[in-house]
Amino acid sequence: MTTPRTLEWIKPPLQARSQKTMERLLDAAEALIAEGGIEQVTVAEVARRAGSSVGSFYARFSDKEALVRTVLERFGSQALATAAAVLEPSRWHGVAVEDALLAMMRFMLQIVRERRSLIVASLVRAAHDDEVYALGQALQEHIATHLHGLLLDRGHQVTHPEPEKAIGVAVWMVLSAMETHALHQPRPDDPKALDDAELAAEMTRMVIRYVGIDVNEEMDAAPQSGARPARDDEGPAHFSDGGKP
Repeated sequence: MTTPRTLEWIKPPLQARSQKTMERLLDAAEALIAEGGIEQVTVAEVARRAGSSVGSFYARFSDKEALVRTVLERFGSQALATAAAVLEPSRWHGVAVEDALLAMMRFMLQIVRERRSLIVASLVRAAHDDEVYALGQALQEHIATHLHGLLLDRGHQVTHPEPEKAIGVAVWMVLSAMETHALHQPRPDDPKALDDAELAAEMTRMVIRYVGIDVNEEMDAAPQSGARPARDDEGPAHFSDGGKP
């Protein structure tokens, strides 16, 4: 089986000068959230880090809350774009389904590590902001729909009596586990805590067995060449940075 292509966080290209100024302000606010949460964000510090002025800030945002919402909406949009790229069928052509799922789990855990504060901020805000909540729901539905399509495209038989529902529930369980992992970091002295490699492997097994995917019947017609990615007992798989906030 071939090696999965590198998974990356997706950021859209910048265009007009005004848009670049907006992006610098959003990047500055995102960095502050990553460093210390939403409480760390102030208009003056955002403007300073963006190399802009307070007046320029207020020309684009009514207040700090409008800025934070825009940052979280952008984060949600980037998550959707990233999910679309990750679940593109051609990316996994010739890769065993178990290895593909394992690579996806590892990538999601990498995102949790790199963007924990943004994920936590989004979860907290979603509790009382319908638009941020809707972005999270759209992401979950997008992943479930495209994962189902990916499995069908590869010719895999799913033994669960309701495959579409099963994949939706599996995606919900995985994303819920990721959210919990972001909200509650395991204590370093907890003997039962799993490291990322172990957690990725267990979530992969959970999805395969719950949905009922026969990993012994690889029906993809791609040439079988190259090496598979490292398993959890062989060291972590490598992924590129993908653009840190």
